[in-house]
Order: sequence, then C-alpha cells, then structure tokens
Amino acid sequence: MNKVSSRGFGYGYIGGAIPFVISIVVILLAQQGIIPISSTTASKIAFLIACIWWAIFSIPLLKNVKQIHGIKHDLKPIRTSFKRLKETVSSISQYKYLTIFLIAYFFYIDGVGTIISMATAYGTDVGVDATVLLVVLFVTQIVAAPFALLYGRLADRFSAKLMLNVGIFVYIIVCIYGYFLETALDFWILAMLVATSQGGMQALSRSYFAKMVPKHKSNEFFGFYNIFGKFASVSGPLLVGVTAQVTGNTNAGVLSLVVLFIVGAIVLFFVPSDKKLEQLQNDDAILKKA
Repeated sequence: MNKVSSRGFGYGYIGGAIPFVISIVVILLAQQGIIPISSTTASKIAFLIACIWWAIFSIPLLKNVKQIHGIKHDLKPIRTSFKRLKETVSSISQYKYLTIFLIAYFFYIDGVGTIISMATAYGTDVGVDATVLLVVLFVTQIVAAPFALLYGRLADRFSAKLMLNVGIFVYIIVCIYGYFLETALDFWILAMLVATSQGGMQALSRSYFAKMVPKHKSNEFFGFYNIFGKFASVSGPLLVGVTAQVTGNTNAGVLSLVVLFIVGAIVLFFVPSDKKLEQLQNDDAILKKA
C-alpha cells in the first residue's frame, strides 16, 4: 500500500507538470505576440488543456478498474445517504485507532494543506516576482515526485508511522524557517524543503489509513478521511490570517502553523506501529480494542 500510494503521488506530480508546462508556454507565447491570441484566451486554453488531460487519462481507469466493494443503487439516494452517514459516524467511533488517526491527520494535514494553498500569496508578500513564483511551483512538483517515491520505499523499510513523523519534523523546520524568510533565495529553499515531504506525507497518510479501514466500509470511511482534509484547508488559513492580523507580520502567521504539526505529532503517537497494526488486522482485533 505504501508503494502504490507513493507512486500515485509521485507519478501524479510528474503528470501534473506536463500540462502545466504546455499551458505556461501557450500563455507566454500569447503575451509576446508570437501566437495571434490574447492573454485571456491563452488562459482559457490552459483550462481546456487541463480538461483534455483529465479526460484522456481517465480512460484507463474507466476501462480497466473494476470496483469490488460498494453499495447497491438506491431509489431514494438523498434520504439513504443521510441514514448511512449517521451509521458511519456511529461505527467509526467504534474503531479506536481510526478515530485517533483521523484527529492526528486533521491537525498535521491542516498545516500541509495551508502551506500548499498559501505558498503563492506568501511569496508575493515577501516580494517574489510572479514569474519566479511560477518557476518555483514547477520545480517544486519535479522535486516532489522522486521524494514521494522515496517516502514509500523508506516506509516499507522502516515504517509509515516513522516516516509520517519525519515529514512532520520537516514541516516544523519549514514553519520556523518561514518566520525568518526575507529573500527570494529563502523562498526557494523553503519550497524545496516542502517538496521533500509534501507528497510523502499525503501518500503515507492515505496508505496508513487504508490499512486500518475494513474493506467493506472503505468508501464510507475514506469519505470521512477526505472531509477531515477539507475542513483542515479552512482552519489553517484562518489561523495564519488571524495571527498575521494580530501581529502585523505575515511570517508570524506561517510560524503559527507549528502548533498544528506539534499537536498532530502528539496525537499520532497514540496510533499503533505498522507491525502492531498488521497484527491487529490478522487477529481482527481493531474493533475489540475500542
């Protein structure tokens, strides 16, 4: 699971870079008047390129992947969905380690997501040129790809839990370094640090959670997993915004994210190691441990 999940993110970063480059080339050629279209039209074409890319690479999934576990179609999907949601809330609380992991995930992925989503805004605040920002985003994706794969390999050699803690430690360094950031070079260093752990954190979180989830409930439980990630994308920027507003310093807002990673690491301490998790699965004891 670690290898498959990390390859998904690693190859995804590479795949994401290709339409990104094509789109940037189209926009730059339009701005320089080399192709007879406006910059606005070029930006619209970039969206179309992404659309075509998604459509083409959805074909192998739709054609070859068959879902094994799922639920039958219901004639009253809305009412039934709320009923199932209630049942899932009730059942997920019975899985002790799932609940603990989701709480830990909420905090540390909040920090990860906030840094990703606010990177360009932060770069602009410290005076990084828009063109440089685009280049930094592109290079970050290229660097993130092999590191995502590396996290998968190291997780199999050591443990996914250990590598998640390594990623959290790297992000704590990122937040502290971000507080002292002043130049474009500092921003480059910060971006490369993020690239070393961004994909690995996301990939191993997914694979570790997948090992805990009962197969027949995977859709429902991963729904909660995704919801926790979405909530995190709101609370993190709010923390940064409030801190920056109170202190009058954007760098202090970035530093405040350290709290999320520390809390996430503390809660993560209480989930089982990979070996213990495998033992619990083999003994079918996760539910009994609640």
